[in-house]
Amino acid sequence: MPEVRPFYGWRYHPERVDLSRVVAPPYDVVTPEEAQEYLRRDPYNIFHLELGGGPERYRQAARSLQRWIEEGILIREDFPSIYLYRLHFSVAGKEYTRTGFIALVRLSPFTEGKILPHEKTFPRVTEDRLELLRATSAQFSQIFVLYRDPELFTLQARPEEKILEIQTQGEQRHELYRLRDPEVHRALCSFWQERPFYIADGHHRYTTALRYAQEMESRLRPEGPRCFHYMMMYLCPFEDPGLLVLPTHRILRRVPEESRLRKILTELGEVKEASLTESLPSEEGAFLLFFQRRAYKVRLHREVLERWQRESGLPESRLPASWCARIVLRLFGETEKDLKEKGLLTYTPWPEEVRHEADKGALAFLLPPTPAKVLEEVARSGKVMPHKSTYFYPKLLTGLVIFRINPEASPPCP
Repeated sequence: MPEVRPFYGWRYHPERVDLSRVVAPPYDVVTPEEAQEYLRRDPYNIFHLELGGGPERYRQAARSLQRWIEEGILIREDFPSIYLYRLHFSVAGKEYTRTGFIALVRLSPFTEGKILPHEKTFPRVTEDRLELLRATSAQFSQIFVLYRDPELFTLQARPEEKILEIQTQGEQRHELYRLRDPEVHRALCSFWQERPFYIADGHHRYTTALRYAQEMESRLRPEGPRCFHYMMMYLCPFEDPGLLVLPTHRILRRVPEESRLRKILTELGEVKEASLTESLPSEEGAFLLFFQRRAYKVRLHREVLERWQRESGLPESRLPASWCARIVLRLFGETEKDLKEKGLLTYTPWPEEVRHEADKGALAFLLPPTPAKVLEEVARSGKVMPHKSTYFYPKLLTGLVIFRINPEASPPCP
């Protein structure tokens, strides 16, 4: 099963920068306008390495990384560490704390069953990430991975030293602790190596790291594992009380013919007019649809869900994103991916955004969440879920810890 290791992390020097101004959300959840705002926020913002711009962006990121190290903006730990990452946040008036660990995990092809995906990846996205990895030999963020820990053994690890605390927009508080006791490392790593990992967020970065490792292997032909065989990950148990999965609602800016929409919906389920402020229904197979500033409660027929499950082999009654993808394809003859690329479809976890756009006349789907255990079930079956089935909230901060890949060294990768 997965091999987990402590490592020599690189971090921002807390006396040289304002940490709240140099970290950022994951690159793939911000709009181009938001990305530019982060780039303008501080000359040392992590997006100058992670995103940047222009034809020389990859080389510029590599040059900036080296310069920041030489200037002392980034500093390396003096000893190998595993990091405990606590995130305090609230949703709908309820307080949560999610706890996970940042460590190196040895890469493994999905066919080996050690690390399992639940989403399909797209080559265009991985190519961009691969060019950045080739240029910088560094990982600036962690992918989000889940594992089973019914007794919450791993969360009994006591934080040794808080090394940063950051308050971000939305009243989120991020705390990072350094664990450097070798005995704690051994206990945690021994526990993790006995169970598979499930990718929650970061499929494209993972497949990019696999491609990079294959390239480096072909070039160097090492006799044993090297740093490029590993990836920095955030490890969180399924059972953590703060693990929150939000639904991913759909907003479409293409309006279908009303008669066609009604025909398709009535073939698939029971349709009733609802209040614009009605809460999301709790029945199986039910969701809210907004069309022409009116709301409808749709409940899919059981036999329809059963037929879809026979066709796909997936637990369709618990995969709202699949219902939506099928309806959109029938309505427009185009996939969600096609509409997204044309700027006609957006995703959001926030019901208020759905209702706001519906008030302006958008076609919108307010969907129930997909439980994390469904992700596990689908991943174990070797299948993948529809695109944008889950939204793990909050997102991890990019730039908390950086992993520099020394191709000549092995973990802990000095």
